[in-house]
Amino acid sequence: MSKRIEQLFLAYLEGRISSQDEKFLLEWLKNNPEAVKDYNEFRRIWNMSKMLARLTNEDLEKRWQEIIREIESSPIRRMSPVQRFFYWAPRVAAVFLFGAAFSFFVAYLVFNKPTQNLAFQEINTPAGAKSKITLPDGTVVWLNASSNLKYSSDFGKKGREVELEGEAFFDVETDSSKIFMVRTSELNIKAYGTSFNVKSYPEEGTIETTLLEGKVGVVRDGLNVKENEVLLEPNQRVVYFRKNKPVEETIDAQIEKQATETIKTQKTNKLTYLISKGIDTREFTSWKDGTLFITSESLSELAIKLERKYDVKIHFETEALKKLKFTGSLENETVEQVIEAIGIAAHIDYEIEDRDIWLKEKN
Repeated sequence: MSKRIEQLFLAYLEGRISSQDEKFLLEWLKNNPEAVKDYNEFRRIWNMSKMLARLTNEDLEKRWQEIIREIESSPIRRMSPVQRFFYWAPRVAAVFLFGAAFSFFVAYLVFNKPTQNLAFQEINTPAGAKSKITLPDGTVVWLNASSNLKYSSDFGKKGREVELEGEAFFDVETDSSKIFMVRTSELNIKAYGTSFNVKSYPEEGTIETTLLEGKVGVVRDGLNVKENEVLLEPNQRVVYFRKNKPVEETIDAQIEKQATETIKTQKTNKLTYLISKGIDTREFTSWKDGTLFITSESLSELAIKLERKYDVKIHFETEALKKLKFTGSLENETVEQVIEAIGIAAHIDYEIEDRDIWLKEKN
């Protein structure tokens, strides 16, 4: 059973599943009758956890006191110490074993729950899913697969800052008294009442910002804003190269071709930003509407997007397959349909087993 299905089971049992996800889950169970047994076992364990959660140490203490009173009033007291031990040991052990089991179960529930910090709100979107969130100030955020968004519980009162790992599209509510700020691992993006996209996956060597409307300022974390801020106008995109990633391993030929301006670090002369103007922003933002635009992307780059979109793992038989180039668009196709299309277009073989996909040279 995939992690996503387990998450949907839990959301369904807790009554917080969306109508779209509920429809998907019920359809999945209908098409996978063998999984109904797993669901019933999942529900049984969940119900047990709810029951145990209502128990407290007072229950154990009460049972222990009952045993003490039973010992004090029982004629068994007249037995020899050895006899008394063998009579009472199983009863006493039962209380302690239950207490130990209960403590272990509670510890499991506590330490396997997502970390909750009262000072922050945190939204996680797993692979194969997207989220749409409205922040307290009215800003709407679309959170892409395998992404995390975090903001303080007093967001909007003194400031408007969010932390992003992954990819998100922001439609920012205008408030001239409080600038909207997106913080990533190395880059800060200041928005001035605007719509823009930020892509900052930690495993990738770049952080990208694409502006649709309004105005944004981009600056490396820790640098003076006035002297180092890069300002974007609508239909512009900036690609920032992470400090510890060699540019030659990160830069993509298509990105470099689109760039109309470069900015280098003064001390090291290392390429820091590539800026592209007059771009078609759909290529970088249409994911929120369920469409992927592909422009001369290598199969290895496309595979990363497909893994996030469909919650799968793609394996390559040879390095040569990774370098194949593709252009086109994907909308509501299933992962099987996408892989079939890739196989036909590139004349390659493939195998699909559960969430794993193997791409192979055609014999």
